[in-house]
Amino acid sequence: MAIRVPSHATVTHVRVELFGVPRILAGRKHVELALEAQADRAALSRALALICPALVGKVIRADGSDIEDGYVFNLNGTAFLPAEVPRLSEGDSLLLLSSQAGG
Repeated sequence: MAIRVPSHATVTHVRVELFGVPRILAGRKHVELALEAQADRAALSRALALICPALVGKVIRADGSDIEDGYVFNLNGTAFLPAEVPRLSEGDSLLLLSSQAGG
């Protein structure tokens, strides 16, 4: 299931791959999201929370503003995302995993 954005917005389709605890809690390996091209980490976190509510309060902050400390987003397996998400491109893959050793 993909989260839909208003038809007037530029939409970017991305995949969020879940590893470790996020995967166990969500009961799935990945989710597909349709986000506004200018989406920030809060928008990304809120969209993910809608599809995987079991992550809220454990992996995603209860207010949906970001992921909890101890978890990170990685873009295409090459770079960890800072607080400001760079512009996402169609087909990007975001990895959500623990920042602790052992995932």
